[in-house]
Amino acid sequence: MKTKKLFTANLRPGMIVAESVYTYNGRLIIQENTELTPDIISKLKHYAIKTVYILVNDSPQKTENTNNNDNDNQKPTYFERIEQSEDFKKFHSQFDSCLIGFKKTLNDMIIKSSDGLVDEMISEIESILEKSRNPLHLLEMMQCMRGYDDLTYAHSINVALICNVIGTWMNLSHDDIETLMIAGMLHDIGKLRIPPEIIQKPSKLTDNEYAIIKKHPEYGYEILSTKNLNSKIKLAALQHHERYDGKGYPNGLKGNEIDLFSGIVAIADVYDAMTADRVYRKGICPFPVLEHMELQKELYEPGALYKFIERTVEAYINTEVKLSNGDVGRVVLLNKNFLSRPIVISDTKTYDLSKDFHLHIDTLL
Repeated sequence: MKTKKLFTANLRPGMIVAESVYTYNGRLIIQENTELTPDIISKLKHYAIKTVYILVNDSPQKTENTNNNDNDNQKPTYFERIEQSEDFKKFHSQFDSCLIGFKKTLNDMIIKSSDGLVDEMISEIESILEKSRNPLHLLEMMQCMRGYDDLTYAHSINVALICNVIGTWMNLSHDDIETLMIAGMLHDIGKLRIPPEIIQKPSKLTDNEYAIIKKHPEYGYEILSTKNLNSKIKLAALQHHERYDGKGYPNGLKGNEIDLFSGIVAIADVYDAMTADRVYRKGICPFPVLEHMELQKELYEPGALYKFIERTVEAYINTEVKLSNGDVGRVVLLNKNFLSRPIVISDTKTYDLSKDFHLHIDTLL
């Protein structure tokens, strides 16, 4: 039997895995010679596995048929094409370089004055921004990033970059966008006081561990309170888990009691947590994430959330997508009353996802 490498997005039930598959931290997912099922394929996607070697029957007739299928199966998805681009390779390299410097700077912030350190962080972030052409391009690059072990650091950079996107789309001033990015970079600094075994735990936290995690906004505010920083930056560290319906933490603030910049950081924080690849699961397609946030819009700063969802979805008009029923179509029109569920047209049918709630956009093609 021969072997072929296929993208995980193109695997089909019944295929046989030629080699054992492991997570990025060495955990076995499936043994070699395993027959794929829908659940196993979902598991591979969950763990952010991009490609898998499968067995291919090498008889003449079978080979011809398989090769024809392989031509279809090898077609990369939207984000897989981005991962293969030179733009992404340059972005990834610059991000990794920024991450190395950011780790040291963030830790220095705890024991040193903020003088000079903030300038270093802004310089690092701007070096990444230079590798992106526009806000959507930046979001796409970030969507394709691999999981990192030091989630606090990589996540903080991502939140800063998403804050730049939101601030730009809200037409904030240059100074405000810079302040907003610093708030994004420093919003989770309190997690450096949390035991790393809790921060890095891949499984569900116990009630006690979750209570410890929930202390990080207060720890962050304590760390930043003595620094020469804009008060909005300090408030973002304290308030980024507050929610506009009053059910957030640590103080149960509601609506306008939450600073605007804290509200924007909260949106960026949730969006990155759900869309970015992690070592223990695959990042989620932007549309289901935006839908999740839109359905819970009472939790977030309304103006920032609306603008973020609207501009992100607008950018995907005319993009080919696969729906959860397997049909392939193209996004053609926004639903102004339900932005994350647009109109999709396939060869045989028009889907209004604002009404077809049993369906959702599964993959960008």
